[in-house]
Amino acid sequence: MSAQRVTITYSGPIVFLSTDHWKQIQNSLVSQLPLRNLHWKSTSRNALRSIQELDVKLVPFEMLREDQAASQIPQSVLEKPLLHLYIFTCEDSEVYRTTVRKQLKEWHASVSTRKNQEWLIIHVVRPDQSVAQGRLFQMKTSVLDKVKADFNLDKKDRCVQLVWSAEKDNPAVWADTISKIKEGVLSSFDAALAQREEEVKRSEGQRQMPGWNFCTFFILKESVASSLEGMNLHEDALQQYYELESIFFQVLREKNLSWFGALITPMPTDDSSPLLSVTKKPYRDLILANTISVFDFRVYLLARQCILLSKIGDMEELCRKAASFLSTFSRTLRDVENTLPPFFIESWIYSSALSVVDQSDEWAKRLTLDKAALSAFNAAKGELLELARQQLDVLGIATGFLPNKPPFSLALPSTFDPADKDPKTKRGSMTITKTELLSSMEDQDTLYELYVNVTNRAIELYASAGRRKFALKLHGSLAALDIHRGRLVNALQTYTSLPAHYSPHGWTSMEAYMLNRALSIHEAAEKPKDREWIHVLLHFLRAYVDDGGKDLLLSEEDCKAYVEKLVAALKEAAQTLDNDTPFPDHPALSVSLVEPHAKLAESRDGALLQVVVNNRLPCDVPAEEVRLQLTGRENSQITFTAKVSSIAPGRTELTLFCPSSAMGTYALANTQISMPRLLFQWRHSKTPKQIKAGNMPTLVYIPKDARALDVRLKQPPLIELGTMSRIRVLLSTGRNEVATASVKLSAPSGIKFQYEDTQLIGEDTPAIRTDAQALTFLDLKAGQTVVAAVPHSDASAYAYMRINITVDYVTTTEPDITRTLRLSRVVATGLPVEINVQDFFRGTRLFTAFTLSTKTHQHVRVRSAQLLSDSETTGVRVKSCVGQKPGIVTLTPQQPGRFLFQMDSEKGTAREGLKLKITYRMLREEVESLIEIAVSEVVSEQLPLEPHRQDLTDKLIQALETNASWVELYGVTGELAVPGVTLTEDEFGAGLRQVMEKLNRKRSPTSFGEWRDIVIPVDVPQIHILASARLQILENPFSAEVEKAEKRTRPLYAGQPISALLTIKTSFHWAPPEDTRVQSYNMRYDIEDLTQDWLVSGRKRGDFVAKDGETFSTPVTLIALHHGELALPKVGVNALPLPGEHRMRSSVVPSCETYEVHGAEKVLVLPRGGRSTFVVNMGTNTSM
Repeated sequence: MSAQRVTITYSGPIVFLSTDHWKQIQNSLVSQLPLRNLHWKSTSRNALRSIQELDVKLVPFEMLREDQAASQIPQSVLEKPLLHLYIFTCEDSEVYRTTVRKQLKEWHASVSTRKNQEWLIIHVVRPDQSVAQGRLFQMKTSVLDKVKADFNLDKKDRCVQLVWSAEKDNPAVWADTISKIKEGVLSSFDAALAQREEEVKRSEGQRQMPGWNFCTFFILKESVASSLEGMNLHEDALQQYYELESIFFQVLREKNLSWFGALITPMPTDDSSPLLSVTKKPYRDLILANTISVFDFRVYLLARQCILLSKIGDMEELCRKAASFLSTFSRTLRDVENTLPPFFIESWIYSSALSVVDQSDEWAKRLTLDKAALSAFNAAKGELLELARQQLDVLGIATGFLPNKPPFSLALPSTFDPADKDPKTKRGSMTITKTELLSSMEDQDTLYELYVNVTNRAIELYASAGRRKFALKLHGSLAALDIHRGRLVNALQTYTSLPAHYSPHGWTSMEAYMLNRALSIHEAAEKPKDREWIHVLLHFLRAYVDDGGKDLLLSEEDCKAYVEKLVAALKEAAQTLDNDTPFPDHPALSVSLVEPHAKLAESRDGALLQVVVNNRLPCDVPAEEVRLQLTGRENSQITFTAKVSSIAPGRTELTLFCPSSAMGTYALANTQISMPRLLFQWRHSKTPKQIKAGNMPTLVYIPKDARALDVRLKQPPLIELGTMSRIRVLLSTGRNEVATASVKLSAPSGIKFQYEDTQLIGEDTPAIRTDAQALTFLDLKAGQTVVAAVPHSDASAYAYMRINITVDYVTTTEPDITRTLRLSRVVATGLPVEINVQDFFRGTRLFTAFTLSTKTHQHVRVRSAQLLSDSETTGVRVKSCVGQKPGIVTLTPQQPGRFLFQMDSEKGTAREGLKLKITYRMLREEVESLIEIAVSEVVSEQLPLEPHRQDLTDKLIQALETNASWVELYGVTGELAVPGVTLTEDEFGAGLRQVMEKLNRKRSPTSFGEWRDIVIPVDVPQIHILASARLQILENPFSAEVEKAEKRTRPLYAGQPISALLTIKTSFHWAPPEDTRVQSYNMRYDIEDLTQDWLVSGRKRGDFVAKDGETFSTPVTLIALHHGELALPKVGVNALPLPGEHRMRSSVVPSCETYEVHGAEKVLVLPRGGRSTFVVNMGTNTSM
C-alpha cells in the first residue's frame, strides 16, 4: 500500500474558473506548495508533531464527484479530500446577493455533508487602480462581511480574503490564506485519523472473540500507518508497523495461523528477488484473501518498515533489521528445508543481503549523513555482505570447492548434512534462480572470484567504518582461501601480519588461530626458521597461554607434545641468531617475589632473594639464567641472578644471589629469563602517572650487612682555608680479604677529585695504585680499615656535597666475582659557622671581636677559639680578653658566641696575617658518639646483643630526633636523658635500659669523641689616620691647662655660656707600610649641633693639619638649652683628599677612624635660679 498525498479540491463560479485571471491565481497558489512547518497536536498523542513539509494535490471538485465510489476495504484517510476550497471574486454587494451567494450555498450544501472534511471560502480582491481607496476598502469589507455572516454559522472562521494582483504577485499576500489552508487540513486529518484509530482499537479489543481475523485487522491498522506516512509523520507510521509485528508474534505464540497459508510457498524468483520490494507480489490482495504465506507476510512487513526507516534517515537500523530478519527467519525455514529447492535458503539470504545493500545505497543518496552515522551505516552494510559471504562458504563446502573446516565451516548451520546438500540433488522441478550462484556451483574459479569480491566489499565497508577487527577476520578468511588454493606465500604474509592487530584488543582465539595457521604454512612451505619465525612462534605461545587458543589448535597431536615440539624448535632456531633478541612481557613465563625482604648471605658479601618462576606451558622451557633487577635512589641498580638449565611447568622457587648489595629499600625494576640468544623480559617499574593512580611499585628491603665491605666519607679533622681541600675515605674490609678494591668518587655538582695526590693516613698502610680515574687499594686484610685523604677541587660554593661512591672489589676467596658497591654519601663542605669581625683601634692597641653563629638549625659545640700569631715575624702580640668562662660554648640559631682578642704592634714592622683556629664539633656528632660509646660498653658486657648493636643506636637516635627536650639538660649537666623510649621486657629492652642508664651519667664533653679544627686566615687591619677627639668643659675661659680644667668645681646652669676645649690627637701608627713616609694630612672636624640640648658657639667646623702624635685644639662655647644630665655634643673628624693625587679619575682620600674620648661622659646642668618682681593692676576703687 503506497502512501498517498493530501488532496484539496477547489471550486468556484464557472465563469471565473474559465478566465485567465483564475489560471494566474491557480499558478500562484501552486507555487506556495508544498505546505511547510505544520504543527499537529493530536488528541490521542501527548507530544506536538511538527511536519516540515507536506505534499498537496489540487483537484477540481467536480472531478472528485465523478471518481468517488464507496469501498469496503479500509483505505488511507487521505483517499478522500481533507479540504475543499471555493474561490471567487466579487466587487459588488448586489452581485453577491443576487448571483454568488446562490452558487456558494449550492457548493456549501455539497461539501458540508462530507464527514471529516473541512471547507474554506477564499474571496479574491484586487488592489484599487481606478477608484478611491476608501470606497474600494468599504466595498471589500462589505462583501466579505456578508460571506462571513452567511456561512460562519458555527463560530469558526472559514472565510478569508486574498488581496492579489497578477502585476504584484507577492508571496506575502498568501500568508493568511495558507495559514487557513494548513489549519483546515490538520483539522480534517485529526478528525479522520481519530475515527480510524477508534475503529482499530475496537477491532483489537475483539481479538479473543470468534470471527476475528488478523489479516482484516492488519489491513485496517495499516491504513492508519499509510495515513501517517502520507502526512510525512514517518516515526508514527513506523510505530504502527512495530505494533503490527508485535501482535503477529503474539498470534504466532498462540499458534493460531488459520488466517495464513503455508509457511512458504516458493515461487520461481523468491530466492533472487529484491527483499525490500513491495510490488513484486500483490501482498495486500493475498492478505485480504487470507492466503498469504508467513514468508511473504514477514517479507512485506519488513519491507514496509525499512521503507519508513529510509525516509526517517536511520540507515543503520534499516540494515541491521534486515540482517536480523535474514538470520532469524532462515532458521525457521530450516524446518521445511526439504520442501524447498536445493540451496534455496542460501540463495535467498545471499540475494536479499546484497539487494538490501544496493537498495539502501540508493536511498542514502538523497540523505546527508554525518561522520558517525555514515560509519555506523557502513558497518551495518558490512555485516550484510559478511552474511552473504557466509552463504558462499556453505555452497563451497557443499560443492567440494572449499574444505569442511574452519574458518569456512563456521558458517555451516547446525542441521547441515553434506548428503542433503549435494548440488546434483533435485526436489521437484524448481531450482534456485540466482545466476551467479548457479555458475559458482559449477566452476570453482567462479566461486573463488565471487568469494573474494564479496569479502573485499565487506572489508572496505568495515575499514571505512573503523571496524578494524571485523575487517581483519575477513582477511583471515581470504588467507585460508589462499591456503586452499595453494597460494602459501600470500597466506603466510596475511597470517603473520594479522595477529598484531588482534592482540591489543584481546581477541586471543583469533590470534592463536591465525598464528597456528602461519606456523603450519611456514612448515609446509619449508621456509627457514629465522627471526621472523621465532616472533611468530612466540606470539602463538602468548595466545596459547591466554586460554583462548587451545581449542583452535589444528594439530592432531596432543597439545603438550605439540607445544614441546615448538619449544624445542625455538631453542634450535634461537641459537642461530646473530645477537640477543629481547621479547618483552611474554605471559608464558613470569617471575615474582616470594617476600619483599632479602636475606644476607652471611658467609660472604651479598644478599639472597626468593622468587617464584611460573611456567604456564605444559612442557619444560630451556633457560640459562634468571635475573631480577632492583632500582634504588639516584637510579642505582643491583641485580640478582641464578643459573638454571630449564624451567619446569608450574611454579618453581629459586634463590637469586646478588654479590653487590647495599642496604636500603629498592623498587622492582625488571625481571628476565634468558635462553641462548633469546631474552624474556618483564618491566615492573611504574611511571609517575601510574603511581598517582594508586598503582604502587613493588618494594624490596635489603638489610645492612655489618660485616660487609663498606666505605665512609668524612671531613678531615683539620680544615685550613686557603689550602688544598681534602676528603677522607674510610674503607673497611669487614669479613673479606680483598685482593683489589678500586674506589671511584663522583659529585653531581661537578667537583673533581685528584687521586694522584692521595695520602694514606695511619700506620700499616697498604699499597695503593692511583691514576686519573680511580684509587685502588691492594692486598687488604679482613677487618682492616684504611683511611685515605683525597684532594678535590674547590667546593666552597656548596654547604654540602653529595658524592656517589663506586667500589669494584675482588676477594681472594672468590677471584672470579667482581663485586660492585654503589653508595651515595653527603659530606658537609662548607663551614658550619658564620664569622663576623669587628675591629676597635685604641692607640697602639687593636681590639678584635669575632662573633660565631651557626649556619643551620643544628647546634655547634665550640671547645676553643684562638688567634694565632708569630710575634717574631708578624710584629703583633695577641692576647685573649676572655676571662673565666665555661670550657665549651654552644652555638645555637638564637645564641651566637663572642670571642675578643687584644693585639699590640710596633710601628713600622711588617704585619703579616694571623690565623683564627676554632676547635668544634656538631652537637649531633657528639651525641651520636656518646651513644655509640654507651652501646659498645653494654654490648661488651652482654655479647648476645652484638647483632642488635646498630638497632640500639638507631632506636636512641630516632628518639632524640623526635623530641628535643633533652638538649637543655645535656648542655648544662652533660647528662643525656633520652625521651619517649618504650622499653620491652625482652633482651633488646633490657639492653636498651642499660644503655640509657649509662647515658644518664654525667660526662665531660672533652673526655670522649673527636674534635675538628678550622684554621681561618685573618688579616691585620690597617688605617692611615687614627684620631681621638675630646670635648672638655673648662673652669673658666682663661684656663690654660687641661689638667686644671679637669678639676672643675663651678656648677653649670642652663642658659649660661660654658667654655669648652676641643682637642684632636692624631696617630699614624696603623698606617700601611707603603705610606709611612707621609708626614701630615689635611683633616676637617665638625661638631654636631644638638639643637634640643646644646647651642654651640665658636668654630664648630674647621680644617687642620694632622701629624703623627700631635694634638690639635680649639676653644668653643656651649650653652645648655635645658637642665638635666646632658651628653656632650659629638665630634666628627674626616680626612680631606690628598692634593694632586687621583686614582680612577677620583680623588684619593686617606682612610681615617675616629673615636670620641668623651663619648660616655655626661654633665649635670642645673636650672638657673633668681627672683623677679611683678606689678599687678588690681583695678580702681568704685566706692570713692
